[in-house]
Parts: sequence; C-alpha cells; structure tokens
Amino acid sequence: MTQFKFDGRLAVVTGAADGIGAAISKALWEGGASLAAIDIKPVDELKITGGAVAPGQIFQNYLCDATSSDEIVSTCRAIDADLGPTGILVNNVGGGGSDQLNDIETLTDEEWDFVLSLSLGSTMRFCRALVGGMRSRSYGRIINISSSLKEGVFGPVGTVRGRLPYIAAKMGLIGLTKQLSNDLGPSGISVNAVSPGLTLPGEDAKITQRFRSLPPEERARMYSHIPAGRLATGEDIANAVCFLASEASGYISGETLLVAGGGYR
Repeated sequence: MTQFKFDGRLAVVTGAADGIGAAISKALWEGGASLAAIDIKPVDELKITGGAVAPGQIFQNYLCDATSSDEIVSTCRAIDADLGPTGILVNNVGGGGSDQLNDIETLTDEEWDFVLSLSLGSTMRFCRALVGGMRSRSYGRIINISSSLKEGVFGPVGTVRGRLPYIAAKMGLIGLTKQLSNDLGPSGISVNAVSPGLTLPGEDAKITQRFRSLPPEERARMYSHIPAGRLATGEDIANAVCFLASEASGYISGETLLVAGGGYR
C-alpha cells in the first residue's frame, strides 16, 4: 500500500543501534525513508539497510549521548544541515539504568535523574530541537516509545532494571504525548505513543539476554497472561510505528497504541 511508503521523508530514530530501535529503523528504511540513526554507539548500516539503497535514499549515523542536552542540540543541528527537515521522529531511546533500582529508600538522586533524563527528558529535547522543521512544512509524525509497564508492576524483578524511575518515565511519556498532540496539531504534526509488551527484539539485545537468564518458571509466568501465546518481536513494534508514521494514521493523534498480544490490560 502506498500509504505505508515513506519515500522522500526523513526519519530520525533514537536508540537505533540494536533492539527495538534497530527493528524500527530497518522497517522505515524498507519503506523508503531516509534515515538519521542516533545512538551513543555506532549503528551498523548494513544491519539496517541490508545493502539496499533506493534512489535518493540516505543513511546517516549520528553518535549522541541522549542524556546531554548540548549533544542533542548539536546532533539535531547536524541532521538539519546534512539531511534537511525531519518528517518522522521516533523517540525510542530509554532504559532503566544498569542496577536493580527498585527500593525507593536506596535510590539515589543521581540514579533517578539519569533514568528520567534518558527515558523522558530526551524525548522532550529531541522534539524541541526538531519540530521547527516539521512546522516549516506543516507536516510531522512523532512516535514516542513508552511501555506496557507504564502503570506499574508487582512481583519479581524480571527483565526490568530500575523499574521505579523507568515506570515513572514511561508514564510521563504518555502525558507528554497527549499535550504535545494538542500543542502541535494545528501545525500539521501528529504525536502518538506505542506501548510495547515484553519484547525480545533479537538475540543480541540486552533484554533478550536477561529474559533467557531467568528461571524457567519465571519465563513461563511472563507468557501466562498473553492471549497471543508469545512475546513480541522487534518487527511487531516496528509495524505499529510504521502505521503511526504513515498517511493511514493521519487523523490519529494523542493516542497510545498497546502492542502486547492482548495482555497487560
């Protein structure tokens, strides 16, 4: 369907090196978009493009620490100069930190601030830096990646590190999405969110490795409430993002699409 083609559009994807971000980047590229792939580490161009480049299509990797406002500003200026105005922005970067930060009594300000900056603050900053180009063309699609865990989780730690700040950030993204949709709608910009269920986006992804390391009974518990009978793949999430980035979703804004196989309700 031509509605799901992105020829002539520039897509900016954060956290693009691996996991869900790589799957989203690959899908948008296959749909014909040019791509600014942002990550703190190098993005493997061949992994995303498969070596296939359509006429006029451009791939560019930008290294950026998403917790640094200065780096976000300089990166977005470089994208504007190199590739022109952004048509599609996917705010995917995020995480719960490197430690099991689940006890509020031991959670430090530094740990809290890091996760909120990475998983929520970066979204605001990338939007702030790139919506000018969207407004200039009266067109834009912003998709923010939240989580099915945004309303909280009870029980074993499972695959989520730092779940207190992580869940606070992911719920914050929903409010940010709703308000931005109100603010930017008159400029022709839609803003939506995708909330993935537990997703295994590839064997090289950290979340997949953490899931594989869990006891069998814990893995079974995670499947038990999902009517679809399986966990999500990176492609499942990428398909939802492509819909929200496409012309088919032109009258949808301020919404959160749950992609969880019928679970997490």
